[in-house]
Amino acid sequence: MHYIRFFKTPKLVVNGPTSTLKATVSITSDLGDSFYPNNVTLSVTLRSGDSSGDIYLRKSIKWIAGSRAVPLEFTLTDTDIDWPARVHVGLKSSPMPDHFEKRHNTAGDLPSIINVWSDVVSPEEGIFEAKRLVERRFMSLSNRMLCLWEETGDSIARHLWDGGLALTAYFDQVISLQEHESMPMLVRTLVSATYKKLNVVELGCGCGAVGIGLAQLIPDLDVTLTDVPEVEDIVRKNIDAMTPAISSKVRFEPLDWEAPLPPAIRDKWFGMIIAAECTYNTNSIPLLVQTLSALVSRSPKAIVVLATKVRHPDEALFHKLLKDAGFRQNSHVSIPLPTEPESCPEKVDLYIFHGKDGASSNGVVSDLIASSSH
Repeated sequence: MHYIRFFKTPKLVVNGPTSTLKATVSITSDLGDSFYPNNVTLSVTLRSGDSSGDIYLRKSIKWIAGSRAVPLEFTLTDTDIDWPARVHVGLKSSPMPDHFEKRHNTAGDLPSIINVWSDVVSPEEGIFEAKRLVERRFMSLSNRMLCLWEETGDSIARHLWDGGLALTAYFDQVISLQEHESMPMLVRTLVSATYKKLNVVELGCGCGAVGIGLAQLIPDLDVTLTDVPEVEDIVRKNIDAMTPAISSKVRFEPLDWEAPLPPAIRDKWFGMIIAAECTYNTNSIPLLVQTLSALVSRSPKAIVVLATKVRHPDEALFHKLLKDAGFRQNSHVSIPLPTEPESCPEKVDLYIFHGKDGASSNGVVSDLIASSSH
């Protein structure tokens, strides 16, 4: 997958009766380590700051293979715009918002190039340059929009990652009963949560995409998002922007894997533990396994859901240490990511693990699915 990004966020330059709004965009991988390799036409709109977004101006720009960035510019007059306004950039033919599932996108289960919305520009409020934050919008199978903010800077902790989005989309398919054969233990847990309260904790939540997406799908869900303190501001912004399912709640708790579990996490029973894109740093893998072991010792029936886009072979250490710690793998499925024909295939691997006391899912999944569909 590739993401449209603002290398330079929209900035308004005033010159007498005429103003110019300038920005620079790029199309990169999730971590920004490669650029989109082909020609593509992008649609750029300047629109109102509210969620519906009345369009004031529109233009097309060309991304040429081999590019690293493309400038864009709107020339404005005083009568053009009702401030505040935002800039949206997406594929010329793509829907807004991006859709997770294949029924919306014949190219695959995930969008190949993801749209972007800038933060607001509002000269009347003294905001001549948008903050280094951008919004992504995704539509679920239930037509529930998931709005996620991420930073445009260098902190990978405050960016969206392929593995988190792939897992969020997979949860959506399971809840919508589009996928129920590959991971029966996960299906049992999620389907039973529609009538029995489920407590979820996510490790290394980043922007909070997975836990927030799940809380928008399932009622009466209690989600605790955890990560390093530096992500708290962006996570809380996304929590504030979410539309939770009935009675579902999401909170953030800082969590240091090197320290004992804090009381807010230690004293809670969890039915599901999520870790998406947490194995890329091999130095932290022993601490991750240590934290998972501490959680499962207090919630022995919990399942562990791992999503990872393997970026180097050393990540295999996680599976070895997890097995040594007494965890058992229940199921595994690979989700192909959309790539260009000339590019190497990419995938996100999803795993379900449980401790030695984890319950078997045999014989109950089909009954739960049948009862939930009535």
